[in-house]
Amino acid sequence: MTVRANKTFTQVDTGDLDNILVKTVMSRNDIEKTVDEFYEDLTTACNESFRTQLANKTEMTNRSVPWWNEELTTMRKRLNALRRRYQRTTNNENLRAQRKAQYLEGKARYTSKIKNDKPRSWKAFCNITPSINPWNEVYKIAGGKTKTKVNLTTLKKVDVSYTKDTADTLQYMLEHFTPEDDNKDDDDVHRRIRAQTQLPIGTDDDKEFAVLEIRNAIESLRNKKVPGEDVIRGE
Repeated sequence: MTVRANKTFTQVDTGDLDNILVKTVMSRNDIEKTVDEFYEDLTTACNESFRTQLANKTEMTNRSVPWWNEELTTMRKRLNALRRRYQRTTNNENLRAQRKAQYLEGKARYTSKIKNDKPRSWKAFCNITPSINPWNEVYKIAGGKTKTKVNLTTLKKVDVSYTKDTADTLQYMLEHFTPEDDNKDDDDVHRRIRAQTQLPIGTDDDKEFAVLEIRNAIESLRNKKVPGEDVIRGE
C-alpha cells in the first residue's frame, strides 16, 4: 500500500509510514491539520488501490426518499465536518465548547430543514392528482392497495402465430394450462367422487360459533388497539 499526497506525505511504503507520521506530528503545532491531510491521503490511496462497485441508477433511486435534495446533502456534509472538528478537539476546553456549540447549532438547522421538507414534499405529492377523484394514488398508498404492474409478454401459439394483446394471452394460457373437466376421461376413482358430490349432506349444520372460537378471538385482541363502535377495548 502506498500513500500519495501533494503536501505532506510522499509516496511511501507502509513500513515507513509510522516513522514519517511521528516526525510530522512532532514538528507541527496544528495536529488537526495534519490529521486532515493524512485522512485525505489515505482516502486517495484506498480509492486508487481498491476496486469499488457503484450502485446503478435504479438502486440509488429506490434507496432515496422523495423529499431529499441537494441542499440537504450539502448540509449533511457540513454537519459531519463540524462533528469531526468537535470530537477531535480534546486539549482545549474553551475551543471544544465553542466547536460543540457550532455543531449543535448546525444539527438544529439540519433537523429543522428535514422536518419542514418532509410535509412539504408530501403535500406536493397529494396535489398531483385532481381533488375531485377520492380514489387517487394517495388513497391507494394509505389503504395498502398499491400493486406492482405485471406486463405479460406475447405467447407463441401452436400454429406459429402470436397472441395479440393481454386478453388474448390470458385466454391462450387458460385454454392450455387449465385442464378441461370432461367426464369422458374419468376413471373409477373420479366417477365415485362425482357421484359423492351429488349426494345430499347428511350431517348437522355447523354452529355459527363455538366457545373455543370466541376465546381464541378474545385472546388475539390487542390491549392498546382503538375500540370500535361498541367502545369495548381489548382489556
